[in-house]
Amino acid sequence: MTHGRFFVAGGLSLALLAGACHEDELFSPLPPQYAGGAMFQRYVAMGNSITAGFQSGGFNDSTQKQSYALLLATAMGSQYYYPSFTMPGCPPPIDTLFTASGVPHTLGAPLAPPCALRSPTIPPYLTNVAVPGATTFDPVSTLPTVSSNALTLFILGGRSQVEAAADAHPTFLSVWIGNNDVLGAATDQTNAGDPTKVTPVALFTANYDAMLADLDTISTLQGAILVGVADVAAIPYLSYGHIYFGAFLGGAFPPTMTVSSNCAPQSSGGIGDTVLVPFQYGFGLIAQARGGATVTLDCTDDHNIEPTELANLHSTVAAYNAAIAARATARDWAFLNPNVALAALRADPAQVAPFPNTAATSCWGANAAGKPFGLAFSCDGVHPSAATHRLIAQILRDSINVHYGSKIPAVP
Repeated sequence: MTHGRFFVAGGLSLALLAGACHEDELFSPLPPQYAGGAMFQRYVAMGNSITAGFQSGGFNDSTQKQSYALLLATAMGSQYYYPSFTMPGCPPPIDTLFTASGVPHTLGAPLAPPCALRSPTIPPYLTNVAVPGATTFDPVSTLPTVSSNALTLFILGGRSQVEAAADAHPTFLSVWIGNNDVLGAATDQTNAGDPTKVTPVALFTANYDAMLADLDTISTLQGAILVGVADVAAIPYLSYGHIYFGAFLGGAFPPTMTVSSNCAPQSSGGIGDTVLVPFQYGFGLIAQARGGATVTLDCTDDHNIEPTELANLHSTVAAYNAAIAARATARDWAFLNPNVALAALRADPAQVAPFPNTAATSCWGANAAGKPFGLAFSCDGVHPSAATHRLIAQILRDSINVHYGSKIPAVP
């Protein structure tokens, strides 16, 4: 069994490994007792940081337990095993974004290590095989890729995501991969939106097809849901230039900071409603101004996502999702476009803040006043909050039930 390499990497003896494999086969779960339940006897989730449970720039056992994958597995009645990371995390999540020093405070800082590593308790197999940072280059690769990282080894132990999923003998899969094929460009610190850092559609499709070809060989698989790529331009880490311009006109910034008139909306002669300003760049300028420096936010600066780059991100995500949907249809698998729900959240400024809320004193507040980026997002402005994970689990459950005619119970 391939996952034997994972146990050996964890330090267990071969004898104990053999016992674990035998125990895995001995205690296969019974089919859930609802209409269509047999398909969900063993659910496995593939993906990247969202699926893994990453929030506020880090993850640990607490955030992992908030993943939509666990919530969906619970509703399905499927056993769930994940690679638990001990507190405070690997890396520890941000717990306070806005501090007097200007440096976000992370859980356990300053004494916490950058990675608290895996729990010594090794599960018999993994049903969440997602790896933060994964792109479409990663699910079939056991070798380093441009997007693999230390967590790839910590979580998979030398296997690919597809191999780890196959080792669990899944009856149903959810696959949410591809966000990072555009997110890296959108969040690039020197040239946000850089088209050279967006995976070309043809290469994305080839990568996705390679993954699906391997998944098609899993004999236990009865069904799956493929999740489309999220519109990365809709995350609150990115704010429109005209929002900065309005804040400037309202006197919200230090007196030594200017926002160029080209950040005004198009109706006022600017381009600010077609330019996105990354949080790190915009608030970096604000921090410099607070220190006495004279700075200007110009909406034509390379640090921002310019109109042509923004259009490219939108069209690329649409092309990715058309390809994913077509492949789901070809296999009679379910498909979910997450951008419908994301757009609904973005329409509510309490859910997705159009401009970061500097009054937030914590990342874990129970209302919008305590969330720098709104209720729907965690403290990095990129990854969804626990509440949004629950929403994702609900819409996945609904989509699966509609497609397969199953009766998965409500998400608890």
